[in-house]
Amino acid sequence: MLRIHEVPVTPFQQNCTILVCEETGEAAICDCGDAQPVLERLRQLGVKPVKILSTHGHLDHIGGTAALQDALGLPFWFPSGDDFWRLALPQQAQTYGFPAVRVPEPDHDLCDGDVVEIGHCRLDVIHCPGHTPGHVVLHDAQGKQLIAGDVLFRGSIGRTDFPRGSFKDLERSIRERLYVLPPETEVHCGHGPATTIGHESRTNPFVRL
Repeated sequence: MLRIHEVPVTPFQQNCTILVCEETGEAAICDCGDAQPVLERLRQLGVKPVKILSTHGHLDHIGGTAALQDALGLPFWFPSGDDFWRLALPQQAQTYGFPAVRVPEPDHDLCDGDVVEIGHCRLDVIHCPGHTPGHVVLHDAQGKQLIAGDVLFRGSIGRTDFPRGSFKDLERSIRERLYVLPPETEVHCGHGPATTIGHESRTNPFVRL
C-alpha cells in the first residue's frame, strides 16, 4: 500500500509529497520546493528515500530539488516537456524574490505511459498539459490515489496565464484524463486540501462533466 504524506513548503504553501511503500519502507519525494522541511519529515518518518520526482517545472515544485539531490544522492525524474521552466529556475527565483537556487539535473524523463516503482507500489504517469506543457500527474491505481500537481484543486484548477499555458489544454486534460478515473480516487493537490475525482467532476466551477 502507498501512504502519502504532505509537506507544505515555500511561501506558496506548495504540497510536497512523500510517497511511502508501507511494505518495504521505500519512499519517493515529489515536488520538492524546499529541501529542509522535507529532509526533516523524512527523518521523522524513518523511511528509505529512493528517488525524487516532479510533476512540472515551476519554482515552488522544484526549487529545493538540487539541494535534496545533494543531501540524499538520489536520481531525479522530471518531464522533459517542462525543461524550459527548469532551466529558467534562477530567473523564476529572482522574479518572486526567492533566494538563488541551482537548476537540478534530471536522470530520467517522465513520459506519458511510464510506470514509476516505489517498493511494491506502482505509479502510472499521465501527461496532463495546460498549466504547463510538460505537466504530468501520478496515479496509484491500486490505492485509488492521484498526485495532481497544479492541474486540479479542490474547487479550482491550475493557472493557465503563465508562458505556454493553455486553458483549452487544461480543460481537455481534466475531462479526458482525470475525470475518467474512479470517482472515489483521492486527489492530492499541489496546493490546498485534498479532494476526490467524483467531487470535482460534479462541483468544480471551472471544469465539470
